[in-house]
Amino acid sequence: MKYKAVTSSGRLRKSFLPAIYFDTSVVIDYWMTEGMELEPDEVVRLMKRNESPHLQVVRDILRSEIRIDKVSEIRKKLFFGEPTLTPVVSPLSLLELMEWEAEAAFKKIASEASGMTFVQRKSKKQIGDYLKQAMELRKEEVKEQEGKKRDRSTGLEILMSETWLNRSFLECNGLRGLLQVDIVNFRLPIDKAWQEPFAYAYLQLGIADILHILLAQHLGCQYFASFDSDFERAKDIIFEETGISVLTKPEAILDIL
Repeated sequence: MKYKAVTSSGRLRKSFLPAIYFDTSVVIDYWMTEGMELEPDEVVRLMKRNESPHLQVVRDILRSEIRIDKVSEIRKKLFFGEPTLTPVVSPLSLLELMEWEAEAAFKKIASEASGMTFVQRKSKKQIGDYLKQAMELRKEEVKEQEGKKRDRSTGLEILMSETWLNRSFLECNGLRGLLQVDIVNFRLPIDKAWQEPFAYAYLQLGIADILHILLAQHLGCQYFASFDSDFERAKDIIFEETGISVLTKPEAILDIL
């Protein structure tokens, strides 16, 4: 979907209302289930003929996981149905998705490269150090190769492409069906922090969670979707303060779509 969906004041245009805000936990599951909304046709089956049978077993097991299955149904409804709401995604969710994807992709590649699983226990900071090292090595490589001809990609180039979120793929496939919106004229003055956000913080919502709620309110969303259990604790007061209904189950999202 295209941008420019908000007015100069930062609210969603009327044509996109009513709307539901997807926080990062929903966006990540939506991203992970890319392709699961499609029924495998004969061409796909032929492509998978030489695939190791254990991969299909794992794929079937994943589909049996209720939340994953329901999220794939959400994708299907947004692609092929007639949704009554506009699902929106903010730059805040995109940045958190970028962070998650870089960590997850690097851990997967590192486990395959070393044959060891110890990397799965590495912290975000440690993974960040590895990624920084890879980025610096790639910068040096680009300088060294400047003006030189080459017939294939280097290992560093492939590593960066595998851990760096691809915007074209994200918009055309991974987050297809979701409206990406700009943050315009969003303010959080000191006095505002002492109002409803204070109650959210008191109930132990993190700063990112609070910002998601405030952004959803700023945009004029009627619903807020999150799989983070912390929102279950705060959903009543969020509704009292903002009028936004918090949905924490994929079944609830499907019901109102």
